[in-house]
Amino acid sequence: MTRQLTNIETKEIRNAIMQKELSSAEILMEIYDHYVSHLQEFTEEEFDNQLFELEQKFTYPYCHALQAKFNLEIRKELSSLQWQVLKRYFCFSKILYVVIFSFIAFQMSRFVTDQKEIAILMLSPLLILASAHIFFLIKSYFRIKGIKRDFETKRPLQSSLFYPFSEKLYLPVMMAYGLMWSADYLFNSKATVNLAPSIAVVIFVILSIYVLTLFEVWQLKTKTTLI
Repeated sequence: MTRQLTNIETKEIRNAIMQKELSSAEILMEIYDHYVSHLQEFTEEEFDNQLFELEQKFTYPYCHALQAKFNLEIRKELSSLQWQVLKRYFCFSKILYVVIFSFIAFQMSRFVTDQKEIAILMLSPLLILASAHIFFLIKSYFRIKGIKRDFETKRPLQSSLFYPFSEKLYLPVMMAYGLMWSADYLFNSKATVNLAPSIAVVIFVILSIYVLTLFEVWQLKTKTTLI
C-alpha cells in the first residue's frame, strides 16, 4: 500500500535531483515522479536506503544521457506526429473541406488587385502562428516558473519540447521573408503577373494547412508536456 511522503522527504528528493543539474524540465519531472512513485511503496524507516539505491541508478551521467536522448528524439517525434496528422487530411471528409476551403480562397482572390493585398493574403496565416508562439511562450514560462518554485532553485530550466516546437513556428516565417524578398520579381514579371493572385492563394492554402496540422500536434502533446 502506497503512503503519502512527508514534506521533508519530498524536499530530500528534490534536492537530490537538483544536484544532477538537469536543464530539461520534462526529464526532471519524469525522474521526480519515478522517485516519488517508487519511495511511496516503502516505509519511512526504509526511505533513506531506497533513496540511496535510486541515486546509484540515476547517476549524473545517466540522467544527462536520458536528457540528451530525449532532446534528440523529441524533434523526430514532432516531425513524425505532424506527418501523421497531415496524412489524415487525405481522407475523403478532410479532402472535401480542403477543396471547399481552396475554392472559397480562389473566389476571394478575384478581388485581390494589388501587390499589398496579395502579400496580406499570403502572410495572414503567419499572424496566427505569431499569436500561437506568444501563447506557447507565456504558458511554458509560467509552468517552468512553478516547477522552479517547487524545487526552490534558480538554475536554468526549460521545456525540451518548446524550442523544437518554436522552430516549426519559425519555419513559415523564414519562408515568408523569402517570398517578400522575391515578391517584386515574381509578381512584376510579365509571365506571372496575371497568375499572382492564384499563386498567393496556393501559398495561403499551404500555410493554412501547415498551421492546422501544427495546432493538432500541439493539442496532442499539450496533455503530457510543458507547453
